[in-house]
Amino acid sequence: MFIGRKQELREMELRYKMPGFQMFVLYGRRRVGKTRLIQEFCKNKRTLFHVGIQQTRDAHLRAFSQDVLEQLPSEGSDFIRQFQSWEDAFSYITKQTREQRIVLVMDEYPYIAQTEPALSSMLQKVIDHDWKQTQLFLILCGSSMSFMEHQVLGYQSPLYGRRTAQLKVSPLPCWESIGFFKHWSWQDALYGYGACGGIPQYLEYFSAHPDFPSAVKAEFLSLSGHLAQEPANLMQQEMREPAVYNSVIDAIAGGHTRQYEIAQKVGKDARDISSYIKALLDLEIVVKKMPVGEKNARKTLYSLADNLYRFWYRFLPRSLALVSLGLSNEAWEQIIDPELDAYFGPIFEDISMQYIQHEVQQGRMVPVYQEYGRWWGNNPRKKREEEIDVVAVHPEEILIGECKWRNEPVDVEVFELLRERGELIRHGRGIRYALFSRSGFTAGMRTLAARDHVLLVEGQDMTGMQDTDIRC
Repeated sequence: MFIGRKQELREMELRYKMPGFQMFVLYGRRRVGKTRLIQEFCKNKRTLFHVGIQQTRDAHLRAFSQDVLEQLPSEGSDFIRQFQSWEDAFSYITKQTREQRIVLVMDEYPYIAQTEPALSSMLQKVIDHDWKQTQLFLILCGSSMSFMEHQVLGYQSPLYGRRTAQLKVSPLPCWESIGFFKHWSWQDALYGYGACGGIPQYLEYFSAHPDFPSAVKAEFLSLSGHLAQEPANLMQQEMREPAVYNSVIDAIAGGHTRQYEIAQKVGKDARDISSYIKALLDLEIVVKKMPVGEKNARKTLYSLADNLYRFWYRFLPRSLALVSLGLSNEAWEQIIDPELDAYFGPIFEDISMQYIQHEVQQGRMVPVYQEYGRWWGNNPRKKREEEIDVVAVHPEEILIGECKWRNEPVDVEVFELLRERGELIRHGRGIRYALFSRSGFTAGMRTLAARDHVLLVEGQDMTGMQDTDIRC
């Protein structure tokens, strides 16, 4: 099942239709769906698909040779068992692509290049001297984002300047993720996104179950569950000091959102912790936030951007004892279910922000807001800190929103408080208000909204978002 990625496919098709050699660099974190995206793109195209794995230098060349000879046979190739060098293999591909468009995919390129350090230089040479005169469409793909950004795209790389396009594959947005849960209730679908984020592989695991509680019990609260140890496994694969990174994530999940707070919790100096935070930012596990319109870096907060990590670190450490006894139902009933709505509140704010962005993207909302985020700061009149859940900014207008994930309809008093807070950041601009509610709105609020043009969005509306023609 392939869901979403319309814009990514459109970008790749646009490049594919351009004549001549193309080098498309595609990268992103593990499990984000890069290979599946490439497979979808390659449908009905003549393709040479090679996947790198961790193996010896000679084994890499042997495996590549086999893929080339099997997937791009030519007259006389039956008598070739293996190319003697990478240069020989590339020369063979050159001859095949002089007149016809062929896609060459080198998936997990870092695995190959790390055991054959000269490979990028070899590619540079063949691109400059041979492939630029061919119809080859080369895709270099990798999960090691630091390698792809520095050793493929970076200024010091032999391949610098050869790429004709690049695409960083990010997790799916909510409106695409919930497409995995068409057989679930709308609330369970949103909860599914709240536990898995936009990672297709996790969403597929969850979608195999009849509802959200069943999915959590099978995938998180089971010793054999796909996601029971997923964060720890990823830390082992990606990081040299997984214990420190685990402590940093645990600190952020526990509400320590400033750098000095994280450092104190981990037991390191604030300056020493910055490199760990940066690596987690690069992996899109952690996100850095500042109030919209704020320039003071001291107001920077860190939070977990990845919903799987949010969910795991919120619930799993306290559930492990019950899980080890095979008591998944008890773990669900005693630990997760009572706190689920409190956990989901901040995620509902993220989904509400995505709703506004999606409406703008689809051309259903004007103006085209240029900045999105949250706001928090001092209310000088009341001498207290205030927050606004959703803020979208245009030079002439701002939109502000309040999000309520609770089992009662939103009343006028919520709107009046939002309108008061809006004056703190309005700064003479036009202002529009939006309310997002799990349980709808009172009659009084609906009457006021019709009069004052307040946008009212119910939780169920967010599971009905439809793509029309996304404009690139």
